[in-house]
Amino acid sequence: MTSAARYRFSDGARIGVLLGMSMRQALPIVVGVLWLTLMLMAGIPIVGMLGPVAGVVVALGRWKRAPLYEVAAPGLRLVTARLTKRSTWTRRSLLAAGPGAAEDLPPALRGVELHEFTVSWHPNERAIGVVHDRPAGTVSAVIPMRADGFPVASAIEQDALLASWGALLAPIARARCPVSRVTWQEWSHPVGVETHRTFLADVGRERRHDGANDDYELLLGSVAPFTIAHDVLLTVTVDLRRVRGRRGASPMTGGVDALIEECRQLVSRGEAAGFATEAPLSAADLATQVRRRSDPARCGAPSSVRRSLASAAGRTAAEWGPMAVEPNWFEARIDGSWHRSFRFASWPMLPVAADWLGPLLTVDSVIRTVTVVLEPVPLASAAMDANRQLTSIEADQQQKEQHGFRLTARERRRHADVETRERELAEGHPMFRHVGLITVSAADLDQLEEACNRVEQAAAQSLVDLRPLAARQAEGWVASLPLGRSVRPGRSIW
Repeated sequence: MTSAARYRFSDGARIGVLLGMSMRQALPIVVGVLWLTLMLMAGIPIVGMLGPVAGVVVALGRWKRAPLYEVAAPGLRLVTARLTKRSTWTRRSLLAAGPGAAEDLPPALRGVELHEFTVSWHPNERAIGVVHDRPAGTVSAVIPMRADGFPVASAIEQDALLASWGALLAPIARARCPVSRVTWQEWSHPVGVETHRTFLADVGRERRHDGANDDYELLLGSVAPFTIAHDVLLTVTVDLRRVRGRRGASPMTGGVDALIEECRQLVSRGEAAGFATEAPLSAADLATQVRRRSDPARCGAPSSVRRSLASAAGRTAAEWGPMAVEPNWFEARIDGSWHRSFRFASWPMLPVAADWLGPLLTVDSVIRTVTVVLEPVPLASAAMDANRQLTSIEADQQQKEQHGFRLTARERRRHADVETRERELAEGHPMFRHVGLITVSAADLDQLEEACNRVEQAAAQSLVDLRPLAARQAEGWVASLPLGRSVRPGRSIW
């Protein structure tokens, strides 16, 4: 009898470059030592001593439970904005905005543009929304996806679905692929039973016995908090620098053509694997998704206005950005809702089953978005990186053995993980770098605190350690939107 598979995550800790510290953590100390050297050459050693002291404080200190070297730059920007009374961003008057209103976006969204293209999709033409991130030089499209039955499937069936998901993504990790990353997002929000109550009223439920009506109302009230909708979107991002455009065509045109073709192939593979996939969202549908996730108070009215008054009056293009953004240290207020973003500080260290994320994905009565960013790595580059890490680890182990230091269990496991990855790459398995984020939303701070506590407890059940994005909550909110802006190429912004 075939048994269910167990999955292992490698140790996510990076190899230190100086006394076990990462490059970003060691840089302040290095700069401090250089400053001391310069001051000694200038003959003012007292001033020079300030450099190493400041470097050690930045490298090893903490501020509001966060490493100082991680939050120094964004925290300084946040404090400066507050001192200059520019911490709250508000949109200009829409009717008076004029043709430049499309660029009236908060700093975390600056440079993002929403376009619509009419393309041939299957036998018909279809309008598809394309997100152009000018600073990053990327274009993105969003594909709705659904895989029914995974929570109630057997362990063997879940393994088969995961294998199909891997086969769907594997071609993206090929050499010279224009796709720079794929972002999977699951948005969970309560929908209540109002639609069911409306249906019962239409069929004449009032003609039934009053006692039965009361009992049924009690039942509806008890299940309403657990009536949750789960919307899954897959954002495909193409790097314009990787696209070979046609002669005479602009980079944007070539990038959109490559993006549409990659989306078409991905949808085709999804249908063959048994996933329910659709054509990419139109610009109007994408704008609606962004506005609803930014202000979940609209969740009760999914058919809310898709265009602003200025757009309806023809003064500007379709509006999709927020009206006001107020970032704080541990939360951000977007219009009428509060958001708090976390990063996956560590993935499970123990072997897990296919449904290991179940407790986190099924938290009831909480509005939250789980985001997993997958960056494909070509086999040749991944093999070189694994060989480089293995050489570094073995050299470090030899140094410790020569000086009489013992190897820790974590160091031995890291060595085994890299060896396993090198073997899998030699067998032809693709590699994806991954980053996990989760954003919790609520109507006020008290509800946000309660929801975050429940999410952190559920994450602990999934063997995931969550850390709040201190001083970077506006960026965390943007990462929860289906816009393709979440990580920088080759490394996480977190």
